[in-house]
Amino acid sequence: MSEFTFDDPTGTSSYSQSGSTIRINSGPKTDYWTTAPGSVPESSAHRASAPVLYQLHKLSPTANWRLKGTLHQPGTERFQQTTLFLRRVNPNEGANGEGQKWLKSGIEIEQGRQFIGVVVSDPFSDWNVAPLASAPGKDAAKVDIEIEKVGPDVHIYYTPAGDKSRILLREKKGFTPPTDAEHESWWFGAMVCGPLSESTEGTVENWTFEPITGSHH
Repeated sequence: MSEFTFDDPTGTSSYSQSGSTIRINSGPKTDYWTTAPGSVPESSAHRASAPVLYQLHKLSPTANWRLKGTLHQPGTERFQQTTLFLRRVNPNEGANGEGQKWLKSGIEIEQGRQFIGVVVSDPFSDWNVAPLASAPGKDAAKVDIEIEKVGPDVHIYYTPAGDKSRILLREKKGFTPPTDAEHESWWFGAMVCGPLSESTEGTVENWTFEPITGSHH
């Protein structure tokens, strides 16, 4: 397995990693989120303060790949989240997110319950969610999530605990359009944050990044 790097912008977070199990404890009020000028309720917000444990991979723009894991979020406070996370490395990225491209998908607390969600930022963040049956808290059920890139498109699937269904949550066309570059560098990892919380914990088990070769589904 490739080596992991811990990005901790606030210097207040910690992690442990053993094999394919990742545990992150986020410090106070961390987030990944960017809004456009004029957005309501936040205009021109840009936050990239959440801790991320990631592997760096240099890939052909035409490469197909899969990032997956089993996620657990024991929190009960609004916006607390445990996610899979990927981000394209752009040396020319602006201070307010200009030129950024990243995606997170995981479990998030909203309206006092658990949701499965996806945020795609390119450069502004959009968000979609679907409710989960599990009640929030330390005994909340785990969820399997898969992020697949095939061609220029990305698909996100989830499987609720105790279920065998593989449910399509999001199809993002053109997330990785063809380029003339020979290679692109990407972060692939896990992220935990709580924009309104003093501390947020989360776990990803069975974390896997792998190339997709041949046929896919």
